Amino acid sequence: MIKNRNIILALLIILSALNLMAQHNTCGTDKYTSDIIKSDPEIQKRYNEYNENIQKISDNEKKQFKKGTTRTIPVVFHVIHTYGSENITKAQIEDQLRILNEAYQRQNADTVNTRSIFKGLAADMDIEFKLARKDQNGNCTEGITRTFSYLTDGGDDAVKNIIRWDYRKYLNIWVVKNIAMDAGSGGRVLGYATLPSSTNSTKDGIVILSDFVGSIGTATSNNYKGRTLVHEVGHWLGLYHPFQGGCGGNCNNSGDYVCDTPPVKEPSYGCPNTNNTCSNDFPDQLDMIENFMDYATGSCQNMFTKGQKAVVDYSLGNANYRAQNISTAAHNATGIFTNPSCTPIADFNTSNNIITVCEKGSVTFKDYTYNATATTYSWTFEGGTPSTSSSSNPTITYNTAGTYKVTLTVSNATGQNTKIVDKMITVIAAESQLKSPYTEGFENSQILNGFWKAWEAGDYGWRRITTTKYEGVAGMQAYIDAGSASNTLYSLVSDNFDLSTIKGRSPLLKFRVAYRPAVANSTEVLTIYVSTNCGQTWLPLKAISNANGLGVDKVIENGWQPTMQSHWNEISLDITKYESTKNLILKFEARSRSGNSIYLDNVKIEALLPAKVSEIENENLFQVYPNPNNGKFNIVINHGKFKINDLKITDISGKVITIKDSNYQNGANESKIELDNIPAGMYFINLNIENKIITKKITVLP
Repeated sequence: MIKNRNIILALLIILSALNLMAQHNTCGTDKYTSDIIKSDPEIQKRYNEYNENIQKISDNEKKQFKKGTTRTIPVVFHVIHTYGSENITKAQIEDQLRILNEAYQRQNADTVNTRSIFKGLAADMDIEFKLARKDQNGNCTEGITRTFSYLTDGGDDAVKNIIRWDYRKYLNIWVVKNIAMDAGSGGRVLGYATLPSSTNSTKDGIVILSDFVGSIGTATSNNYKGRTLVHEVGHWLGLYHPFQGGCGGNCNNSGDYVCDTPPVKEPSYGCPNTNNTCSNDFPDQLDMIENFMDYATGSCQNMFTKGQKAVVDYSLGNANYRAQNISTAAHNATGIFTNPSCTPIADFNTSNNIITVCEKGSVTFKDYTYNATATTYSWTFEGGTPSTSSSSNPTITYNTAGTYKVTLTVSNATGQNTKIVDKMITVIAAESQLKSPYTEGFENSQILNGFWKAWEAGDYGWRRITTTKYEGVAGMQAYIDAGSASNTLYSLVSDNFDLSTIKGRSPLLKFRVAYRPAVANSTEVLTIYVSTNCGQTWLPLKAISNANGLGVDKVIENGWQPTMQSHWNEISLDITKYESTKNLILKFEARSRSGNSIYLDNVKIEALLPAKVSEIENENLFQVYPNPNNGKFNIVINHGKFKINDLKITDISGKVITIKDSNYQNGANESKIELDNIPAGMYFINLNIENKIITKKITVLP
C-alpha cells in the first residue's frame, strides 16, 4: 500500500520539476491539489483516504476489461468572457464534446496509432458526456452559460463564484482566457481540475483555457486536438499523471499507481516514441506517450488503460466521489435525455468591444444571443440613427454627445427575451468643454458617475476612497489584494479635455502614485495610455512598476497603505506629441501581480512653459547645438548690450540641473557655455535676459 506521505511528497517533487520546464505548457491540477491540501486538513484527510482505497483495488481487477453499461455525465460549460475571442462558439464546444465522447469510448480515429505493445491494454471507459438541457432551476438550457467578467483574464477559483451549478448533478467546466497559475516563463497552464477527493460544493469542476477547447475555432492553431479537456476530465474522475510517483519497481508506489500504465520519470513533451525514462519498472516498458494523462501532444495521445478504467469505475461507483453525477436523479434533473426547444437569451456588444465614439461616428453592434437560435431581432438605440433595427448586427450613427441606452429583444417560436444596457454608448464631443490646464483631485463624490469611469472586476479595481489620499478629501485606489487574480487588468478612464489650449507650451501629464509590493520579486504595474479618437484606440505613454517610480522604496509589506505625503511619488510625462488634440482621454491601467493596491491622486495636465513668454526679436540671440545630442552640447548667447539675469536647465519634472562654470559675461558680445555628462532625457534651458524668459527644449539621447 502506498504511504500517503509518499504521494504528497511526489506531488511536491513534480511541482519542482515543472517549475524547471519553463518553456512548456502544463496541467495545473498537481499544484492546485497541493495548495488545497495544505490549506484544508479535511481535504487532506479525504485525499489520503481516496488513495488508500484505490490501492485496495486488486491488480487482477485492474487488469480485467469489463465492458458494461455506458455511464452518462451531464455537463455545463460556463464561458467567462469580455466579448473577446474567449467567448467561443457553441460549435467549438460541441466539437469538444465530440472529442470527449470519442476518447472515453475509444472511438477516436487515431486508435490505430496505438503501438502494438500497448494495444491489449487500451480500454473503452464506458462513459458518455451530454450537455445539460435543464439548468439547476429547471429552465431550458443548451448546457452553455455566458457571463461577462474581467476575471477571465486571470481565471482561477474566483470564476467559480460567478456562476456554478450543483456539482452533484453537473460537471462544471469554466472556460477562461487566461489561468492565474505560474507555469514558468514562456509556458501556460492550460487547465486544472478537482480530484474526486477534493469534491465540494464551491470548487468542484474544471477550469480550462478557451483556445484549448475542442479542435476548431480558436483552438485550430494548437496541436492538442481537444485532448486537454480529455486529460482534465481524467483528473476529475480520479486519474493521476503517469509521472506522478516517478520511477519504481512497484506499481503501487510509482507512476500513476496503476500497474498497466508504465511509470514515467517526468512529463513527456512532443511525441518521443522511443523514450524509456524508467528502466526499473516490471515489466520494463517504453513510456506510454499514447496515454491521455501524460503531456505528449494531442497527435500522440489516443488511449486510457484497463487499470485506469478500474480506478474511474471506483470513483463513479462511490457516492462520496462521482456516483451522484451518473445517477438517475441527476439525469432527470439535468434533462440530458430530452431535447426541448429553448427561448433565446439576448446578449450583445459592439463588434470591436468599443463603447465610446466621437460625434457623428458609427458603432456596429454584434449579436451574441445564446441558449437557442433567435428568429427575430428588435433593437432600440437611444440617441442613435436609425433609432431601431431588425438586423442581427446593425450599424448605428451617433450625432450628439451624451450617454445612451441600447435595448435588444430576441425571440423564436418558444418565447422572447430582452436585454437592456443603460448608458452603454458614450458619444464624445469633437471639442471638449474641459480646457487645459486641467486638475483632478477626485474631490467630487460623483466622479465615477459619468465623469471618469472605472472598469472593474468584481470586488476589485478602481474606487474612490476618502481614507487614503495625497491631499484634499479623497483619492483613487486600484484595490488589489492576495485574492486578486494575477495579471488581471483594472482600468480607470478619464473624461476628455482640450489640450490645444496650451499648445506650444510643452504640456505635461503629472500625477501622484503610492505603492509597495506585497511579496518579493513581484510588483503591480500601472500603465498610462492616451486616446485621441474618443477611446477607439489607445496609445501607451509609460508602464511603471516598483522599479521605476510606482513605489518610493523597496520595502515589502502586505496590505500596505500610504500614511504620509512622503509615500507618494510624482510622475511627469511629456505629452507634447498630443498638444493639438481637442478631446484627449487618459487611461490608468493597473495590472495585479503581487497582491497590493495602487493609489492615485492629483492628476494634472499643465504647461511647463508660462502662459506668456516675452520674446526678444532676435532669433539668434540664444542658440543650443547640437540638438539632439549625446549629453555634450554648447549654449551660445549673443546678448551684446542685454543683461543676463539667470540661466537654468531643468528636467521634465522641473528639477534644476546644476551648471558648473556658468561663465556668461555681461557686457560681452557673446557668451559660450560648454556642457557634458548630462543624462539621457528631455530638458529645458531657461534664459532670463532683461527679465524676459526665453526657453529652448533639448533632447539628450541615450
